[in-house]
Amino acid sequence: MENLETENKHIFQSCDWLEHGIIFDHCNLVRVCCSQCNEGGGRPILIHNYHGEPMDWDNVFKMKKEMRDVQRTGETYAKCKGCILLHDGEWDDENYINRLLLTHWIDCNCRCVYCPAIRDEELKKINKHYDILPVLQDMCNKNLLDKHAFISIAGGESTIYPEFEDMLHLLLDYGCDNLLINSSGIKYSKAIEKGLAEHKIQLVISIDAGTRETYEKIKLVPTYDKVTENLRNYAIAQGDKKFYLCSKFIIVPDYNDNEKEIELWLENSEALGIQEVAIDVDWRWIQKNLNNLQNERRIYELIVFAKKIADREKLNLRYDERASIMRKIHHVKTAVFGGTMRKIKE
Repeated sequence: MENLETENKHIFQSCDWLEHGIIFDHCNLVRVCCSQCNEGGGRPILIHNYHGEPMDWDNVFKMKKEMRDVQRTGETYAKCKGCILLHDGEWDDENYINRLLLTHWIDCNCRCVYCPAIRDEELKKINKHYDILPVLQDMCNKNLLDKHAFISIAGGESTIYPEFEDMLHLLLDYGCDNLLINSSGIKYSKAIEKGLAEHKIQLVISIDAGTRETYEKIKLVPTYDKVTENLRNYAIAQGDKKFYLCSKFIIVPDYNDNEKEIELWLENSEALGIQEVAIDVDWRWIQKNLNNLQNERRIYELIVFAKKIADREKLNLRYDERASIMRKIHHVKTAVFGGTMRKIKE
């Protein structure tokens, strides 16, 4: 589905996920999006109790149309009220997927303190990993997936699953060239390395620290040296185009919320040959302080400080969703990351 062109387009407020997005969630749910820091609660559900069964695409698109039609009236779908992702745009009426998030597993080789899935024993009991390959193959066979779709692979840790390499090759062979992989960076992937070299994959590794000590307090695994070495090798793999690999720092209050840790993280990134960096904020802290974010200057000032040091080190700093929320609340014009680094550059 290259270079989609439709004649029936309309201008109104909506978002890419609401219009043409789908998420295979780790709660055995199929959702429209994963944005939840808004008045309506976000994360509309399409299918409950999903375990990899064949998709009834007609029914999926019927449900999405009901949500999309609300936007076409000038109102806002209830779950989406107040969402930062909503924006005025020119939207079509076709049924296809150009936003896809795969996060249907929770197993990981890391134990980040801010990850709820790792510590949710009940979720671990009910969540059963399923093979997503048949679903992806079906999407490709039926030409439902836009070949330039933004595809994000997260989890859990995607690289530790046996179907990961096959999944990646399927999407690349289909013609997908806009993939984003979020990884702990602990397990090195030759498939990712190949995708970086071909400039079809963007890789984000959340290291969240500038020192080994802080890394281990947040990650609870002794793999700092291994991750930094993998970052260095991935940086080499992407070649002269330096915006396919991104080192990320999630501000976690009481762990790494200080200028020293942020400055060391950015200096280390530059030394490893990384040019793209991203900053965000622990979602738990945002949820806890949702009604008082305008008074939370300290976290916002750390985001400002990160920008100052990134400029000094000649790094490109990206603001992810919750960092964007903080900037918006503090009246700084910002943009939410809705695609890949390459697409932003182009």
